Amino acid sequence: MEPLQTQTDRTTSKMREIPARAEDIATDARAKLNETMQAWGSRAKDAARYTHEAVQANPWTSVGVGFGAGVVFGALLAMAINSQRSVISRLT
Repeated sequence: MEPLQTQTDRTTSKMREIPARAEDIATDARAKLNETMQAWGSRAKDAARYTHEAVQANPWTSVGVGFGAGVVFGALLAMAINSQRSVISRLT
């Protein structure tokens, strides 16, 4: 069996390594997050550029798609509101 002092020294040295390891892990995580954010930012810019070009090339098609999406969204919203009203009326 090792002397108690040797075990204490090892434990103390390992405890001193913990903050340095944690800092290394945090630095690596930040670097990966920055890479991911740059990749997503690049994709978002490409999507926005493509959308802008498509709208410029076909403005009336874009208006039609926007109108259709608004109609569908409005119908879903109206159905949800009516559904809530019927649930509330059954409770009272």
